[in-house]
Amino acid sequence: MLNTDRDGAPPHLPASALVAAAAALFAATLYLAAQPQVLTGYVGAPRLIALTHAFTLGFVTLVYAGTLQQLPAVMFVTRLVWPRLGYATLSTLVLGAALLVGGFGAGMRPVLLAAGGTLVCLALGATLVQLVLTALTRPPRDAASRALITAVVYLFISVALGLALAAVRASPALAASLGYHTALHQYVGMFGAFLLGIGGSGQKLLSMFALSKGGPAWRLRVMAYLVHVCVVSLLIGVAGFAGSLMTWLSLAALAAAGALQVWEVAALLQRRLRRRLEAPVRRYVIAHAFLPAAGVLLLFGQRDAATAAFLLGFVGLAVSGMLVKILSFLTWTAAYAAPVSAPASRTAPHQGVPARRPSPPPLLRDLLRPELEPITTWGLAGGTVAVVLAMLGGWKLAASGAALLLAVGALAQLAQVVHIVVKVNQAHRVVPALAGGHAVQEREATS
Repeated sequence: MLNTDRDGAPPHLPASALVAAAAALFAATLYLAAQPQVLTGYVGAPRLIALTHAFTLGFVTLVYAGTLQQLPAVMFVTRLVWPRLGYATLSTLVLGAALLVGGFGAGMRPVLLAAGGTLVCLALGATLVQLVLTALTRPPRDAASRALITAVVYLFISVALGLALAAVRASPALAASLGYHTALHQYVGMFGAFLLGIGGSGQKLLSMFALSKGGPAWRLRVMAYLVHVCVVSLLIGVAGFAGSLMTWLSLAALAAAGALQVWEVAALLQRRLRRRLEAPVRRYVIAHAFLPAAGVLLLFGQRDAATAAFLLGFVGLAVSGMLVKILSFLTWTAAYAAPVSAPASRTAPHQGVPARRPSPPPLLRDLLRPELEPITTWGLAGGTVAVVLAMLGGWKLAASGAALLLAVGALAQLAQVVHIVVKVNQAHRVVPALAGGHAVQEREATS
């Protein structure tokens, strides 16, 4: 059996990253609430780019990197190499993301962008090396694990391309020789890293939390190939060969990959044993409604609105749902799965009072404040819809509503993750040792 405290990083390390990511998302929504008019302006404006990177790096990538300190050990059923490397990589990622966001927000400051991009590349490069070395100890054979590794490769490539874009901005000579190809950076990040990462890790996590086992794996494998086709097509187009044809080919590959991801989630739900999904898992499922919506918007030429629907709606909601479940699991593991040195206090038998049995640990769902979950779900989902409407029509009222809804949803999520950590830390550790994730799953299944 896997012991996350022994086989992965110390549980408080990824848990801290998840809490920090929730705080970063809330901070970004506050920044948006102070100036919602950026949603109706030029999408290349520095402040909107700063907000985009606050979301993609400060929230999504930080959740990604934090989860990678535990998830590989679970998915590959092995031990994480260099389990304390996360102390360096996560702190470097946070600092680099802060410098990048500050550099964009301050009006494209080259020094800040170069420093932030370099730190982010170093952090994710080290994370990728750690993941690959972990995989080599027990090479994964399933499609989900391989998709996760491929997604992290694409994530590193995406930030490296972003660093190259920052260099191009600062050097006219580089701009003349390399050009300024933002689409490649965006597509590799959004689809190679985020879509494939959610497809791979989400397949494992949804299977666990919905008790859905078995089934064919070909959809995930084909989705990975389609993402490769998309990236290669973009590269050929950037090189100047059949640019228009390659653009359409990449979009067709993306549409097919998105359709396969929706199909895979639907198939998992059809064979699940748990009929009633918990609220965070439902949020993960609801996120997939934004994939076809983004596709329709793209079909009608609304690329900016489609990007918002994909990033905020699909990626944001999916990551938010899994963040809460993963944090619950990690904090539960840290508090209850480690062996305890002594049993609960009990009265001596000669006093005539029977010994008191220790109370069992709470279920994962008991760690949540249930009233916060619908606020998070509908705040983030409603805010995304309002963002799309603001971009489509240039409506300032929709932009203000979007900022408010996103801030409310992000605040509810932050309150939830803080509540989980505080509740577990305040609980009395007077329970017998349990066997990590398997014990969690068994208790959840029988409840």
